[in-house]
Amino acid sequence: MSKVQLNRQPCPGRIFEDLGNGFAIGCVGGSLFYFFKGFFNAPRGQRIISGFRHVSNRAGLLGGSFAMWGGIFSGTDCCLITIRRMDDWKNAVVAGAITGGFLAIRSGVSVAMKQAAIGGMILLMIEGVSVLFSAFALR
Repeated sequence: MSKVQLNRQPCPGRIFEDLGNGFAIGCVGGSLFYFFKGFFNAPRGQRIISGFRHVSNRAGLLGGSFAMWGGIFSGTDCCLITIRRMDDWKNAVVAGAITGGFLAIRSGVSVAMKQAAIGGMILLMIEGVSVLFSAFALR
């Protein structure tokens, strides 16, 4: 039996929390990125206003994309926890693969399968690092 993470919210609330966190992270990171992009690509006298214009045009879209990823991932993770009756690293890896494939399905099945494999690999690396850190923390 796996160890349940006690610092996480129960499943229905976790989905909404991850939606909000994803949107906030996407908006803040997107604001920084798009401000500098607009700043450096503008003519000399209009750099600051161009940076803010670029933020207002693009940062919300990136926040929405991050929120979508977080919501699909958390929803899939919660479904897997309910089906398997376990909360372990395997749920996160499979949820990452399903999320990657689901978000790329509009490009075709072969692209979706590749993105699913990439999503699963990324989550496998994240969960592997998490397990290593927790193993070294227990020493």
